[in-house]
Amino acid sequence: MINKIKKLTDYHGFYIYWKEKVSYLEKKDTSIIITDLDDCLYSRTEQLEWSDILKNNRWNEWTKKIFNEIWMTNYIKSWFDNKIFTHEIVWKLNKNTDLILTAGILENQIEKVIALKLEQYNLIAVETWKDKIIATIRYVIFNLKYIPSSITVYEDRPEYFIEYRDLIEDVLWTKLFIKKVLLNWDKWKTEITDV
Repeated sequence: MINKIKKLTDYHGFYIYWKEKVSYLEKKDTSIIITDLDDCLYSRTEQLEWSDILKNNRWNEWTKKIFNEIWMTNYIKSWFDNKIFTHEIVWKLNKNTDLILTAGILENQIEKVIALKLEQYNLIAVETWKDKIIATIRYVIFNLKYIPSSITVYEDRPEYFIEYRDLIEDVLWTKLFIKKVLLNWDKWKTEITDV
């Protein structure tokens, strides 16, 4: 497990630290949900189909374009304000325990959540997808403060959760269920499959 931690952070001593913290937490026979925002709760496909700026500038360049050329306020109003999000996952969320865990710039993700009227849910934004693994462990230990018997993760790109499933289960003494989400915005269809 130490080798897996080393792939996530230079501070591989976190493994022992987390294990110690978990040993003091109560284990509850409950389940929590952790879901991504983009392309799980709200489809970004339409934006990519219709906006040349976004289509031609993926990932890091995408965010720079939003902040420097489109302006975040215009971007949020155009693509998120009063838009409909998918209900298949949202209706399952418990605002007291569950988490929207998203990768991106915090201010941008917060504005999206507010525009979609999902601000009553817990939100953590991390910089990259692999940071979601550490954020999941930290959320359970430091925010939830108990160990659920299972965690269900909804992700459109579940690769990191698949790769680090054994680490999360080992550290948190819990069962991790991973569900891959595929949104089809033009057909208003959500496909959720177990991974």
